[in-house]
Amino acid sequence: METTTEHDHGPDCTCGCHDHEHEHPHEHEHGHHHHSHEETLKLAFATVNLEAHEHEQSSTVSMTFDVNAGSTLPFQSVISLMQDIAEQVEQAGGIVGHIKAYAKDGDAFARASVTAANLDPTYEGDLDMQLAPGTEAQAVAIALLIDQHALLDICKAALERFHTCK
Repeated sequence: METTTEHDHGPDCTCGCHDHEHEHPHEHEHGHHHHSHEETLKLAFATVNLEAHEHEQSSTVSMTFDVNAGSTLPFQSVISLMQDIAEQVEQAGGIVGHIKAYAKDGDAFARASVTAANLDPTYEGDLDMQLAPGTEAQAVAIALLIDQHALLDICKAALERFHTCK
């Protein structure tokens, strides 16, 4: 390989100026993913599987709801949960990237989105939908400037408060 530089290089040259492409120190990040963390919360109305991970400066917690037999859960309650998570993220010094929820049961569906604690959620579909056993229901919280463990703790605490007031 021939390299053009400010001075001549012999075959035994050790100046190092042409070695850069092979000896690149990794003091910066290349979008490294951190290990994910999974937990299951068994609540009075549902079992919620949570998975947390980080990417660059953001953290994500995914929640999958499995509504218990004999229980129902209003989708409006899921929106309240999302708003609670947004408030807690901001109180912890984080920035809400996006909190979304989706539910589908046959032809019925509902979807909601929260981008900040002080903004009204946006939504579409049947907001009066009742989540029941077998309903596909998921939510995801993405936040900046907060680590995955803190975001996971916020989501779990919100879920615990959520089930005690229903």
